[in-house]
Amino acid sequence: MKKTRLLSGLLMVFLILLFSPVVLPAENAVQSKWAASPPRIDGLNEEWLEDSMSFEKKVAVEYAFRNDDRNLYVLFIFKNPKFLSSVDMTGITLYFNTPGKKSKDYGVRFVKKMVSGDQLIAYMESQGFTLTEEKKQEIKAKPQYVLLDAVAVNKKGEEILPKKAPQGIDPPAFWIMTQQNIVAYEFRIPLASRELHPAGIGTEPGKDIKVGFEWGGMTKEMKEKMQRPRGAGGTSTGADLYAEKATGDYLGQIPDVTTGPKKYSFWVDVKLAKAQ
Repeated sequence: MKKTRLLSGLLMVFLILLFSPVVLPAENAVQSKWAASPPRIDGLNEEWLEDSMSFEKKVAVEYAFRNDDRNLYVLFIFKNPKFLSSVDMTGITLYFNTPGKKSKDYGVRFVKKMVSGDQLIAYMESQGFTLTEEKKQEIKAKPQYVLLDAVAVNKKGEEILPKKAPQGIDPPAFWIMTQQNIVAYEFRIPLASRELHPAGIGTEPGKDIKVGFEWGGMTKEMKEKMQRPRGAGGTSTGADLYAEKATGDYLGQIPDVTTGPKKYSFWVDVKLAKAQ
């Protein structure tokens, strides 16, 4: 009888552990460092030299976090170019959740784009900025721009645009710096609630959050093009699409011709710093 009760008790404990959400204890979380002054979002890591970098072995990425009472700052460094995958086209999406959850219902996508003057104007207006006709003509005078697009997205990858220009809130921003085989990203994401800005994390200093990083794979445009005929040679392959879009300074590897570029992701528990 005692043995039966013992086995029943162990089974109950097992079921509780199996179906309960897994929450990492605070000591296993990555500690964000308090930013006495906001880091310059320039992709350079001089301001981060004294920070302790964490390492994600499976994708050879180093990363660190800082925050103040307004924003979360992230340094994200690719140490091995083979894991860049199609980041040039897909960008990097950061997802934010409470500890224990890995939901992709909400994130902020950071991607570099080449756009025309008209496209840049449309983008700025979609972000809630009002441009004078004189400013529009000034923008149109140049044939092309590099747009570092940072926008909130839902679980379908659809953009969530602010209804008006943010007031008193720093919008999300990022920069990319390439040096030999190392590529560094530096991000800024507002801590404000999503009611104030759709890209806001909705938290405050001292809180615990879970951060997900995702990049690579195929964009919607790449998937659609892969289905279209390619003359006498049949349909386009993943390598065809990749080669067409990859820039001259691209450091990744050509993907498998049948499956296309790989998608990578991982999650981190982060403890935000409090004011010093």
